[in-house]
Amino acid sequence: MSIVVQMPGRESAPRETWCDLIRRRCGLTFRTSQIPVVLDCVRQHVAARGLSERAYFDQMTAAPDHDPEWLALVELVVNHETSFFRHPPSFDVLRRHLLPELREKRGRSRLNLLSAGCSTGQEAYSMAMVAMDHDPKADYAVWGCDISRPAIDAARAARFGRRAIAGVPDAWRQRFFTTGGTEAMPEYEVTEELRRHVRFSAVNLFAADGNMALSYDVIFCHNVLIYMSAAAVSQIVTLLATRLVSGGYLLLGPGEGPTERPALLEPVSFSGVRMFRRKSHAQLEGRS
Repeated sequence: MSIVVQMPGRESAPRETWCDLIRRRCGLTFRTSQIPVVLDCVRQHVAARGLSERAYFDQMTAAPDHDPEWLALVELVVNHETSFFRHPPSFDVLRRHLLPELREKRGRSRLNLLSAGCSTGQEAYSMAMVAMDHDPKADYAVWGCDISRPAIDAARAARFGRRAIAGVPDAWRQRFFTTGGTEAMPEYEVTEELRRHVRFSAVNLFAADGNMALSYDVIFCHNVLIYMSAAAVSQIVTLLATRLVSGGYLLLGPGEGPTERPALLEPVSFSGVRMFRRKSHAQLEGRS
């Protein structure tokens, strides 16, 4: 249901609210308590540009997804919260079960892993560390995508502060990072050896069909869907399911996911992990 917020004495958009527009184009939804904060941020943003709210609203309604002004507006409302190894059970399943199984099935062929909604890159680099630790000589690539271009730029820079790497085990910190900065403000940069396996791109998952050409063996999508409308959740999970290879795995955050499971997926039970597997061609054709 659309939530229309009218501010007394203020000019309001005639057809949609700002929250409606953002939900329609990005799938993001807001709790009632968040809406005044979102509107205040947007109106300050508009005022700084010297435009009327209605004129700017019309401009944003017509703007393409790559328009810098639209991207700046989206940046006001996206959440960049992330960390290395944020959901340990998922990484444990990746290390103990998925990588050994997939490597046995695929042999020495490349494995493609995706961090969908990667923010500033910590999840993607975490996946790469697990993959490299499992088999340093294996051929694999980790891809990270996010709607925020500043976040993608930060991910590509691959430099993190002391607090950001707190979740990285000491042995892996020494193996996969170089230390710079100062004693008071140390900076940790991902090694070139690890970075060459990881690539990032700016993608709006809600409108990503033509921007995700690869097929993936494992997709992580953690703490992304909780910010989405129910319709957007269903659409995004269906999209991610289509981007899995047969027998590939989709891991979601705890409590995240669509109310109805896409036909392409079957649930896989692991303690503490919400995981699905792409059905085989035989299953989809009803032969097993």
